[in-house]
Amino acid sequence: MPTNERQALPEWEVELAISGAISLERNSITLNVEKGESNPFTTTITLSKSKNGVKCVLIARAYDQENANDVAVYFVGQALDVLSLHLDIPIHLNFFRPEFRELSNHVKRIINQENWLESFQLGRFYSLNRRYLSRALSWYRKGLVSDDPIDRVVAFWSALESICSNFFEKNVRTDFGIINKVCNCFDQLWENTNNWKIIPNNPEIINQFHDFRNGFSHGFLRVDIENIRRLSLDLPIYQNLVRQFLLDWESNGNEIEDRAQPSINENSPQLL
Repeated sequence: MPTNERQALPEWEVELAISGAISLERNSITLNVEKGESNPFTTTITLSKSKNGVKCVLIARAYDQENANDVAVYFVGQALDVLSLHLDIPIHLNFFRPEFRELSNHVKRIINQENWLESFQLGRFYSLNRRYLSRALSWYRKGLVSDDPIDRVVAFWSALESICSNFFEKNVRTDFGIINKVCNCFDQLWENTNNWKIIPNNPEIINQFHDFRNGFSHGFLRVDIENIRRLSLDLPIYQNLVRQFLLDWESNGNEIEDRAQPSINENSPQLL
């Protein structure tokens, strides 16, 4: 498509509802952030306090109203993925209409302008340059906002698998499936099981985590009170483990990604 056609795209003002135990340091703040991939531009984002979260109004360029909403949700969602990981707070974004979820918690985390700006910048950067990390963050936030323990365990495991199924070291052990690939990525990041964070010297927890995810996803486990209670007891450990892994991977995993990139490009082109 010629450049002048891209520039001729109409602009739309999109209003989104960001629900969660979050607030602003002022009644409203305005950000100017870069948006877009092949033809980036600077857009204005206005965030305003609301009873159940934060109202977000931004300018999107698209052919029609539906696409304008879609690109706005995608862009803001990437920022919320980063914010949710860093704050460990469930933050929900309504995809289809600017309606808030009712908030039961009256204590809110105040997020300053610098934190918001960083989240938008990192969200876009990860989407363009660290796509597997971006995908993992999205799964982690999905797990945080869900009230269903089965949905949560599936989402948290998917956050791990998004990274570990692509950046493992190929060897005899990792040829035997995703559990060994996850353990291998833990070793690359934390050296050995003695140094694993959250679950030191407890690699069997990875097996239990996967068994829950696999059992519920494929129907091997019954969805009954007993299994839900078992899962609910272990879920905080899985959540803390995944969050710590993602935080450390965000900070230190780029070197591992760089080493693995050639094999990913060769073996998994459909995921790029």
